[in-house]
Amino acid sequence: MIRPIRTIKKETRILGLDTCNPGLTVGVVARGGLYLDGIISFPPNLKDASGESARRIVNSVYFSELRAVMLHNPNDEQDPDSVEKITGLPTITISKDEPRRGRGYKVFHGKLGRLWVKTPVQSTVLRKILAASWTMGRLPEPLRVAHLLAKLDFSEISG
Repeated sequence: MIRPIRTIKKETRILGLDTCNPGLTVGVVARGGLYLDGIISFPPNLKDASGESARRIVNSVYFSELRAVMLHNPNDEQDPDSVEKITGLPTITISKDEPRRGRGYKVFHGKLGRLWVKTPVQSTVLRKILAASWTMGRLPEPLRVAHLLAKLDFSEISG
């Protein structure tokens, strides 16, 4: 059963998951578009990417505070329905460009541009979530930061 979203506050905790890096899935927990609460990362499980991601979300220290999952999934490595079913959290798949396999995506026009969104979340609730989390750039803040981190090559960083 999917956990219902009753109210959307400006500090609602949202997990943004980015799968752009083939060797690492990066998640960022943000309070709306205001604060970064935490980061989770894990290597993708090629046999069961969605199930593994969902299990890691459920086992994270942030799970009890999360209200939604945003997924930036350009290569369709994750199945949002599986993530939603296992976590019980509403899952919002977001693309900043028109998806190659665009079935089920709807265009959302906001103050900062447009997004392609696929979700079972009601449009009024979706608008509130995006209004609270999309503060700058082409993606909502949890996904924007996760995408930036996923693009880093940690093998080149020495410390």
